[in-house]
Amino acid sequence: MNEANVHQNMQSNYYHSGMKILADKYLYKLDELLPETVELNRYDPENGLPETATDYDALLIRTVTNISTETLPESGCLKFIAGCLKFIGTATAGFDHVDAEHLKRLGIAFARSEGCNANAVGEYVITALFRWAEENGIELGKKKVGVIGCGNTGGKVIGYLQKLGIKSVLYDPPKEESETSFQSAGLNELLECDILTFHTPLTFSGEHPTFHMCSSEWLRHKFDLIINTARGGVVDENALTEAMKREYVQNYILDVWENEPVFEDEITKKAFIATPHVAGYSKQAKWRASEMVIEEMCRFFGLERNTRKFEADMINIEINFDEKMTFAGFLWENTNIRHYDKNLRKLIGLKDVEKARKFAKLRSETETRMEFREIVKRIDNVSDQLKALKIFAR
Repeated sequence: MNEANVHQNMQSNYYHSGMKILADKYLYKLDELLPETVELNRYDPENGLPETATDYDALLIRTVTNISTETLPESGCLKFIAGCLKFIGTATAGFDHVDAEHLKRLGIAFARSEGCNANAVGEYVITALFRWAEENGIELGKKKVGVIGCGNTGGKVIGYLQKLGIKSVLYDPPKEESETSFQSAGLNELLECDILTFHTPLTFSGEHPTFHMCSSEWLRHKFDLIINTARGGVVDENALTEAMKREYVQNYILDVWENEPVFEDEITKKAFIATPHVAGYSKQAKWRASEMVIEEMCRFFGLERNTRKFEADMINIEINFDEKMTFAGFLWENTNIRHYDKNLRKLIGLKDVEKARKFAKLRSETETRMEFREIVKRIDNVSDQLKALKIFAR
């Protein structure tokens, strides 16, 4: 999953008692997942990375904490001394907020929770897609969806589209180069699609950089809908604004933003759905994120991890359901996308500092949803028009 295993044999029995961890206060259920022998301290990410971070053995973060030469200068950490930072884990799938090369130079192991939120993002995309189609009287069976990036997250989206009988075009040239079993569509075929949904990391170099991948050149091919739940900057927001003016693009849904958390007001106003980087937020995804990064941390330090599993039955699930609901309606009523969208738009017009603070607060403090698998299995009688809910059973 990462480089954490490289140094795992360098640890001593010191870590079996007295180990100190510093963690983002919003990380999910750490107290239930960490070994009892460790000491857990929390920090508020709104105040930035504490100066005392290097006094801890391990640091657990989210995307809101950047790790770089500025936030973690080389002078602040001595290598492999008890009580000095040796491990950083981000309980997120993405890791462009972490300078991994810098950590290598410092001798600090790094881990992430790859694929932890793939299903949650897949459900968000399907929910938003069907909401858009129902609101605009569009028959999705007649549309073709281009999926850009076919890894963990893109794979979930593709799986749901296929189960729902919606045509998809798979575009991922790097995956084709690394996996002989995968064949990517060509760019021309992708640009003939009606809808594009992005599931790539944000990269600036190499053979296939993704920064402003969705450019004015792409957008002039005309699309009914653009969805970006990947990273801000994969879609060129200026080009998207211009494409809307020229009617090359009819609608767009954005969960990520180029200058996040300071999003641009105008592009937010015109979005069909606008949310604050929460597509991957669900109780299960947050549990998996914490579980995966803690597992890597315990492996690194030679600790025995807590093996407790996610207990959905212990959580009170409120289900909005009646037999007259459409598939699109059920999905929309059983997520909190509407809440995020409504409250993000309330931030339009605020000054940058206040906007950034409230954007982060909306992300961190909104109650996360339960994934559809747990919701659906609690419904006894499903009407014919809701038969499609079976795609979430597994």
